[in-house]
Amino acid sequence: MKEKICVDEDAYVEGNSDVEVDFGKVGTDKNDDYDAYDPGTDSDGANSWHSLEMKTPPNSEDELEEETESDEVFPVFREGARFGELHLEVGMKFKTKWDFKEAVREYTIQEGRRIRFNKNDRNRLRAVCKVKECGWVIFASKDRDDTCWQVKTFRDDHSCAREDKNRAANRNWVASKLVKKVRKYPNFKHCDANTFFKTKYDLSLNRNSISRALSDARNLVYGDEKAQYAMVRDYGETLLKTNPGSTVKICTIPQPNGDVIFEKMYVCLSGCKNGFKAGCRPLIGLDGAFLKTVFGGQILSAIGQDANHHIYVIAWAVVEVENTANWKWFLELLHADLGDYKTHGWCFISDMQKVHYC
Repeated sequence: MKEKICVDEDAYVEGNSDVEVDFGKVGTDKNDDYDAYDPGTDSDGANSWHSLEMKTPPNSEDELEEETESDEVFPVFREGARFGELHLEVGMKFKTKWDFKEAVREYTIQEGRRIRFNKNDRNRLRAVCKVKECGWVIFASKDRDDTCWQVKTFRDDHSCAREDKNRAANRNWVASKLVKKVRKYPNFKHCDANTFFKTKYDLSLNRNSISRALSDARNLVYGDEKAQYAMVRDYGETLLKTNPGSTVKICTIPQPNGDVIFEKMYVCLSGCKNGFKAGCRPLIGLDGAFLKTVFGGQILSAIGQDANHHIYVIAWAVVEVENTANWKWFLELLHADLGDYKTHGWCFISDMQKVHYC
């Protein structure tokens, strides 16, 4: 009562038998020495069993990997997205509450809508559209592990009209957008800033907001000038320490309360004066120029000419105004650094008034 089952492209397989079977001769004719180890076109060429492909169930490690990959991964907010390309979604994670709040501010300015935060505490933050009929809302709170903030609700469907004025574009936000422009274009003006926000951000800002933001951006780029003047002595000490043999003179005006006010400063680096003596032409040019800063002032300079006809800086000074007293003070210090002019045969090139000072 044995049943023969024929499988295509395979040997005969006999079932329902408890007798040991020789797979090399199974199902063959007695007179035919058919070898079941036939490396066909689908075989790897070795003595492997030529049969239908058999799939083994995954082991425990594969199952763990599948479970890990099946876990839902939430997007993480990354700063630096271009204006117009910022997007928010449910499940997005933020490092801090401040990051989430600033992202919402940027997004609402991008969309041209006004919002307000009607829920703002240590664990939750909800923002809604200022138009009562509009259903736009976003809500975020701390996650279970209390490691970040995550968006739980986001209904991005504004039914109100777009506006070109937005109070979310406050002074700090406007200044942050102007920093790159001020760094690239030092003479960036108020009218340029107004055009910049109108074309790129579709915002109409009042004149006072732009003026204050421009001032903040310049202070951020160039630093607070008052703080810089307070570090003049440190600057002089650094020059003397890194350039031995240099000359640095700082003059101040004392005040009744004990404070001092910067008056003028003279700098002549040792490398500059030694290089001028060693290999420059016997010419010294004198000139002054205005300093276009908040506190103003003028810079006095003495320059030479090297063998390649290039300008060679010898010394410079910062004074309040260009007058006879300041030029006399400057040239006395220059004479002390370079030596007697007549002995070396140096010739001064300048207008008649400065030559008279010499």
